[in-house]
Amino acid sequence: MKLLTRTVRNYVLFSALLLLISTPLFYFSIQWLFVKKIDRELRSHKSEFHELLPLLKTESEMNFFGLMNDELLLKESLYLMQNDSFLTADIFNAKENVIQPYRVLRTGVIIQGKPYQLQIQESMVNTGELIGAIVAIQVSLIALLLLGFVLINRKLSNTIWQPFYNILDKLKQYQIDKNNSISLPQSSTAEFRDLSLAISQLVKRNVEVFQIQKEFTENAAHELQTPLAICRSKLELLAQTKDLTQEQADLVESLLDAMDRITRLNKDLLLLSKIENRQFLETEEIEVKTVITKCLEIYRHKVQEKDLIVKLSLKETSPLKANTILVEVFINNIISNAIRHANKGGTVTVESTKSSLTVSNSGHPLERPEKIFERFHRESTTTVGSGLGLSIVKKICEVAGFKISYDYGSSTHHFKILFTEAAS
Repeated sequence: MKLLTRTVRNYVLFSALLLLISTPLFYFSIQWLFVKKIDRELRSHKSEFHELLPLLKTESEMNFFGLMNDELLLKESLYLMQNDSFLTADIFNAKENVIQPYRVLRTGVIIQGKPYQLQIQESMVNTGELIGAIVAIQVSLIALLLLGFVLINRKLSNTIWQPFYNILDKLKQYQIDKNNSISLPQSSTAEFRDLSLAISQLVKRNVEVFQIQKEFTENAAHELQTPLAICRSKLELLAQTKDLTQEQADLVESLLDAMDRITRLNKDLLLLSKIENRQFLETEEIEVKTVITKCLEIYRHKVQEKDLIVKLSLKETSPLKANTILVEVFINNIISNAIRHANKGGTVTVESTKSSLTVSNSGHPLERPEKIFERFHRESTTTVGSGLGLSIVKKICEVAGFKISYDYGSSTHHFKILFTEAAS
């Protein structure tokens, strides 16, 4: 969720909650105030009645008074009410021929020495309509205020945060191997100006470090390969000397093997350095099935030598978008690792789907499986290798956005690579 959306959502939720709580409170508060006002009017009518009471001397005068004042009702009572009582009741209105809500005051009076119950009533129809209108207007104003707040806040936020989105777009498009500098938009907001300056300085330092590491890798690749090649050629010439004894020949052979290991180690270290420095950023569509087939063809003689059974399940999949060199290296390394460490006469299984690649080989369990992807970690000292093969596979997966996992079960080692969306 975007920062702007999250901010506006919090404001909207708070305002909506406030509206839901305040509307009924406002309604009942207004209603309470109007009821109190009507009660005061009822008391005023009671006082007026007491002022007119001395003038009502006969029953006919009282009946005439009742006809002239619909809101006052006199009923003869058996006892005198000591306290006034207020209530809200639905009473039939003969003139309107409907039942309407009334506010009623009931009190006791003495007329010509007899106790009467005086009932004074005030219609609440107009009051209810007025309360409803006031609440409706208030709710409408609050709703419009909320809507206006959201629109204004969104407009202002988009304007204020636009430099941030521009900076973000520039960073997404920036590639350190193709651009030496980054041009960020300037903003009138101090915080975004500071952010642009900090990012520009950071990019500049990273470019310098990247160039230094790239030059070092290129120089190391050139400077180390040349003396290694010279040493190997000299040893090959020495091995062809006729006067060599068997002991000397064995020493030369062991030196050639060590030279091969050093060459492979140098090659793997340089490759690992290039991968870590993100020097393989170009991507294209690759057929994983084709790469696997070529790799198995390369190791066909090794498979025959160890009498291995190779099981393939290569489903037709859509092309994988990644760096060709990296994909070829990690598939080559993980398959060669399976062939190298499979027990003689064992099984190597390669399965590929649209979203994954699984390479399995039979073998004994590892003593420290948690260290399988660490550099120079080897469970067996009898196998020939640089100890960097799986480390390179792990690093390629990190750079390409793949996910690799290792599992052991049923006397079989399983390596599974998931081709996530980041890599497609």
